Amino acid sequence: MDFSWADPYPEIHKICNLFQLSEVSNPVKFSYKSLKVLQQIGPQCGLVALAMCLGRSDRETVDELYKTAKDRGYTYNGEMFSVQDMFQLASYFSPKNTYVKIYEGDMNCKEVQDFLLKGGMVLVPYDTNKDNSPGLLNGHKAHWAVICGAIKTTDDFYVIARHGKAKNVNIWKLSHIAKSNKQLLDFAPDQRHQEIEYKLPEGGISGPDGLNQKCLLINLEKQV
Repeated sequence: MDFSWADPYPEIHKICNLFQLSEVSNPVKFSYKSLKVLQQIGPQCGLVALAMCLGRSDRETVDELYKTAKDRGYTYNGEMFSVQDMFQLASYFSPKNTYVKIYEGDMNCKEVQDFLLKGGMVLVPYDTNKDNSPGLLNGHKAHWAVICGAIKTTDDFYVIARHGKAKNVNIWKLSHIAKSNKQLLDFAPDQRHQEIEYKLPEGGISGPDGLNQKCLLINLEKQV
């Protein structure tokens, strides 16, 4: 297996070798933006993903995002269950002329693929399995990740992602995270923390301002 394409990016090369990802050997095309990892504390996965996306992976930025989100009525504890609210927050904190757009529909499409291959990033809500990979749990384990890279092969399309629960980058099929993103229908509170109150948009996570079949396209460098 030849992973020489990933030589400039040790964090990707490590995962390719560790899991022997032959499916991404010799890609047709790839794009990647290296982001500094940041671990989340509490239900702040969306804020942490946004901070990483902005290139500001530090607790001070997360605290600033949280304060603004709370002051605006987007959240109680750092949770972000509205893509519309996340759009407003991302737009406010992004550098001038940053491209930020809400995408609605199936992510496994040419528009999203081309956007990623041109250097864009995607902030995406999805259900997380126990190993943090995209799952199909009806929204009960909703989580946020930032897709910061893409790998196009002869027969499939993969994404490179970071999120607040893992130190390593993740490589998933775009089709898998797209399926997870379009079944976010029902919020379920963390059974270990029943006392926590969560801010939900009108209509819940499956409503028009929720998470289901929605993500944010972000390019910090130019208009798209």
